[in-house]
Amino acid sequence: MATERPFPARGRAGFSLVELLVVIAIIAVLIGLLLPAVQKVRLSSARMRCANNLKQLSLGMHSYAVENGKFPPGYRGVGTNPGWGWGVWILPHVEQANMYAALGMPDSVFGNGVIPAPVSDLTQTPLRLFVCPSDEGPALNPFRNDHAKSNYRGICGPSVPLFFASDADYGGVLFHNSQVTFESISDGSSNTLVLGECRLDVAANKFAGVWAGMIGPISGGIPISGVYWSVDSDRFRINGVGPQAFSSNHPGGASFAFGDGSVHFVRETVDPLVFQTLAGRADGIANPGDY
Repeated sequence: MATERPFPARGRAGFSLVELLVVIAIIAVLIGLLLPAVQKVRLSSARMRCANNLKQLSLGMHSYAVENGKFPPGYRGVGTNPGWGWGVWILPHVEQANMYAALGMPDSVFGNGVIPAPVSDLTQTPLRLFVCPSDEGPALNPFRNDHAKSNYRGICGPSVPLFFASDADYGGVLFHNSQVTFESISDGSSNTLVLGECRLDVAANKFAGVWAGMIGPISGGIPISGVYWSVDSDRFRINGVGPQAFSSNHPGGASFAFGDGSVHFVRETVDPLVFQTLAGRADGIANPGDY
């Protein structure tokens, strides 16, 4: 006589415990496979939105140049005094005319003559256009007297401004009281960097910038890197060790806006000399190479 075999235990939905465990294991594997893909999409989306910010800012630069016959200054000020930066001068051209008016522009003085320029409710206002969605730093920049941060900064050229010199032309487009015209960019605007990313990371000592301007002397220095800086083949290459280096949280490089309004993601492995050449507006090299 055949012995009757018991049926395996069944769950409420009619599945055996073994079957439920198999389903759970499959789901866990699928989630493990899906998470990297989701993260990759998020990173790609953030990079695209960041590039769009740079695009809008560069178009604002163009609009300013068309109206005024020249690009805005890196910042405008007397000597080492605070001065409104390029970000403020283009506000009416990036749909921020109300902020421009509220700041008392174009006749007001950044910080009302106080050094370093103190914060106000306006200069502590985060402006989305100036913030990379990948940047995890605070909204207020502790390296810049707690003015609202900017993850985008002007490029003054291939010469590092290690010592402050009033009105110094470093060979690029944006510097102290600069008045660069399209005609003076003899290398071609499509071959000349204007703006680049800079991340704010307090723990990593990455300074980023502020949209309001150069705040004036602080801690024994003149923090012009709040509005512009240079590139080089050493500390200030892309994602270099220098605290002022152009950098980002996007894997592999950072986004930059060129003089023609185009935006490109430049690899951190780019030939440093090519990168430096792109920062100069009139070095005689119109097409420096691959980046």
